[in-house]
Amino acid sequence: MKNENKAAYGKNKNPKAANKKASPTKKSSLSKKKKDIKKNPGLKGSSSFRKLAATPRYRKHAERYQNILENIRDGYFEVDYDGNFIFFNDSVGRILGYSSEELMGMNYRQYTDKDNAKKVFQSYNKVYKTGEPAEGFDWLIIRKDGTKRYIEASISLLKDSSGKPKGFRSIIRDITERKLMEEKYRRIFENAQNGIYQSTLEGRFIIANQSMARILGYDSPEDLISGITDISCQLYAHPDECIQFIEMMEKQGQVKDFEVRFRRKDGRVIWVSRNMQVVRDEKGQVLYYEGIIEDITDKKDSLERLRNALGGTVRALASVVETRDPYTAGHQRHVADLARAIATEMNLSADRIEGLRVAAIIHDIGKISVPAEILTKPGKLTELEFGIIKIHTQSGYNILKDIDFPWPVAMMVYEHHERMNGTGYPRNLKGDEILLEARILAVSDVVESMASHRPYRASLGVETALDEIEKNRGSLYDESVVEACLNLFREKGFKLI
Repeated sequence: MKNENKAAYGKNKNPKAANKKASPTKKSSLSKKKKDIKKNPGLKGSSSFRKLAATPRYRKHAERYQNILENIRDGYFEVDYDGNFIFFNDSVGRILGYSSEELMGMNYRQYTDKDNAKKVFQSYNKVYKTGEPAEGFDWLIIRKDGTKRYIEASISLLKDSSGKPKGFRSIIRDITERKLMEEKYRRIFENAQNGIYQSTLEGRFIIANQSMARILGYDSPEDLISGITDISCQLYAHPDECIQFIEMMEKQGQVKDFEVRFRRKDGRVIWVSRNMQVVRDEKGQVLYYEGIIEDITDKKDSLERLRNALGGTVRALASVVETRDPYTAGHQRHVADLARAIATEMNLSADRIEGLRVAAIIHDIGKISVPAEILTKPGKLTELEFGIIKIHTQSGYNILKDIDFPWPVAMMVYEHHERMNGTGYPRNLKGDEILLEARILAVSDVVESMASHRPYRASLGVETALDEIEKNRGSLYDESVVEACLNLFREKGFKLI
């Protein structure tokens, strides 16, 4: 560029000429070149290549130079300041869809639209003005057959032997598939109903989609990213949940379906289900976190209403049994308390513990099918009467099996009189054939029954009950359940209230 008023790359005095297919800016200046091209278009038509090949000293270098350029899949080309091709390899023709004869002298405006031509000019002109190469620059081209493709280029100044700039050189590659994939995932990212984000180790958002902003009460992702500077302090409604989440991330590297309470921008607390994983570099160093959140507030509210309704139903069922058998009033509640404590001691999940609690509260529901005079008989039961009592597990199962509990409540009730060695009833199940919750229920039932008063006997006491399960651990009762029960009473001071 000889004066500051003249811009580089394609700003010639006759721009219309550049839009005519394969029509250079000045025909006189390219006439000789055109004649040479007809004989040797493309790489072999290059004056630089011919000079090297003609000199014995550099012939091998020229051949190597030719072999590299002809076999790489990336396109390599050189253009003058107006953006006309003066040198290129075969891959350029393959990428753009033109023959070597058509390409030589062609201007960049002939295979781009107006907007992309402007983009190309600005990028090349910046390289001209600064002298600094540019990498990762991409634009849309229009091939000879009319199809549109994306290419990515690196650009640098082309200099003569004295070091004076005379044009530009570029390496290009077709990135259409990558761009289409990026566009596909961009649409998924932007239109997803769930919140998608990346965050730093320090607790700031790097990127977030519109749904993430909406869920947390912000107008836009930009508003969210600038507004949240410390995720742990600003989002978590309960700090202990944040600590628990961080511990799980450090231990596992990812967390799935973690339900936590977040505080929105307006202060309202919502429930979200959070999935997150660590992203590392090739050396294993943590780069950032990426995750998805789903607003489950409505689901939680509906579940809570369902639980309340279910709890009322369960309590009503329990009261039916206790009304018919006043001597066992409170028995089911006490069994439920003990069963829940044992399950907690055994580190069962909160959901399984809740299912066990529900089953324990109504585990004797089948006794409504047993005559009241047998239930309240003060003396010892006959074999026939005991046989009638034993049907209460089957009756309880029949009553509960069609209720859509979120846990196998009916089976827990059905199996709570089974024993590890197969001597229980009603199906003589053994060991792991019996649900773990039913095994816990069995131990809780025995301990509470022996420690409480009955119409036919006085209380035998807690120690006698504990001796019973300890003596028969492994044969009648599950060993791990017995161990947890004994530990509760003897080490942690648990009491039946």
